[in-house]
Amino acid sequence: MKKFILILFFLFLSNNIFAEIKVPGSGEIHYWGDFEEWYKKQLKKSQKKKQKLIFYGSTSEGGWATGFKIVKEINDKAHEQAYKRCMKGAKKYTQSECFLFAIDDKIVWTKIDEPVASANMNVEIDENDKKPGRFFEDQPDVNDDYQIHFNYLLAKDSEDRELDINGKMEEIILMANKWMEISTSKNKKGDKVPRKYKLDYRSDGKLDITFIRMDKNFKNLHKYANNSITPFLYKKKGQTNNKKIYFNFADINSVDGGEAGVGFGSIFLRNKSVGTDKRKAAIALHELLHTQGMGTNCIPGIKNNHYTNRDSRLMLNSVDPSSPRIGKIYAHDIEMCPQFMDSVYITPTRENPYDPYKIFCLFELGKYKHPEYIKVINKLKDAGRYNWKTRFGPSCSTRNFSKDSQGYYLLGVEGNILEKVNY
Repeated sequence: MKKFILILFFLFLSNNIFAEIKVPGSGEIHYWGDFEEWYKKQLKKSQKKKQKLIFYGSTSEGGWATGFKIVKEINDKAHEQAYKRCMKGAKKYTQSECFLFAIDDKIVWTKIDEPVASANMNVEIDENDKKPGRFFEDQPDVNDDYQIHFNYLLAKDSEDRELDINGKMEEIILMANKWMEISTSKNKKGDKVPRKYKLDYRSDGKLDITFIRMDKNFKNLHKYANNSITPFLYKKKGQTNNKKIYFNFADINSVDGGEAGVGFGSIFLRNKSVGTDKRKAAIALHELLHTQGMGTNCIPGIKNNHYTNRDSRLMLNSVDPSSPRIGKIYAHDIEMCPQFMDSVYITPTRENPYDPYKIFCLFELGKYKHPEYIKVINKLKDAGRYNWKTRFGPSCSTRNFSKDSQGYYLLGVEGNILEKVNY
C-alpha cells in the first residue's frame, strides 16, 4: 500500500513539473522576424524527416533564445529536453523564462505583436523624474557631424542623483575632453595638434544630456549591464544614429567600472573602482577609446583591446591631468592599420578620417586591409557564425547577438555581414 501511494506521489509530482513546462507563451516576441525565421527553418527540417517538432522560446529586449526537439513521438520527455535546451540559451541571452511556442506547424504562443522596433519611444516617464532642465530625448542637433551623445542612465529602482541637471556630469565630461587635448598634443608620434572629442551640444550651448530610466529593476539587468542597456536604448529610446556614439553615465553597478564597444559605452558610477571625479573622467576616456575601435590588434602589444606589455597605462587611464598618456594607438606608422588620430569623432579632424562603425561593425575596411583584419574576417566566414573571441578590435555594440549562431548580424542592418564581405 505504501509503495502504491509513493508511486502515485511521484506520478503527481512528475505531471505537475511537465505541466509547468508545457505552458504556452503569450505577448510580444522581441526580434520577431529573426525568431520566426529560425522556427520555420527547424519546422522545415522536421517535415523533411517526417517527424514532429516541439519548439520553446524565450524573449526579452536583450535578445531571444529557443530550444527544440525533433522526434518521432511527442511525449513528456521530449518536452522536457526542448525546454531545458531553451533555458540554457535563455540564461545567456534573455535572463527570462522559456514557454512553449509551437507543436509542429501549430503556433500556441498567443498575442504575438509586430517587431519591438515599432514600440520605440513608448517608455512611460515617471512623474517624479520630470524636473526643470531635464530632457528625455536627444535634442535637435546643431550640426550633422559625428559626435558623442551622453545619457544619465538609471535602473527602474535607482536613486536619481540629478547628475544631468546639477552640472556634475558636464563638469566631468569637459574635464575629460581637456585631458584629451593635453594627451594628443604631447603624443610623441602625433602631429602635436591638440585634439578633443566632438560632443553633442544643444542650441543653447549646453551639452545635450538625455535622462534615461530603464524599465527593469537593477537586479533584473544582465550581469554585464550593457547587454541590457544597449538594446533598450536602441530599440525603446530610438538611439540609432550611426554617426553618434551613445555614452552612459550609468548610476548603477556592474562587473567593471566601465564597458564599451563601437557605438555604445558606459561607466558604472556605483562600481567601487569609480570613486573621484578624476577617476570618472579617466575611465570615461578609456572606454571612449573602445568606441573608436581602440585598441586594435594590428598594433603590437595589443590583445583583447588592451596593451599586454609595459604600455598598459597608455590608454588614457591615468588620473594625472598633466600627463594622460595615449601611446601608439593615437599615432603610428603601421601600414593598413587605423590610428586614433584619424578618427571622425575628434577635432580638428584630419583628411581621410576613419569611421569606426564602418570598419569594426560593417567590416568595410577601405584602406585598412591589414592582414590581421583579413585573417579574422575569413576565420569567421569559414566558421559561418560569429564568435566574439574572434575579433580584431572592440566588438560592435549593435551586434544582434541572438543570431550569432547563424552568422554576423547587426541591429538595423539587413542581412548577414559575413555574406557581404569578400577579402
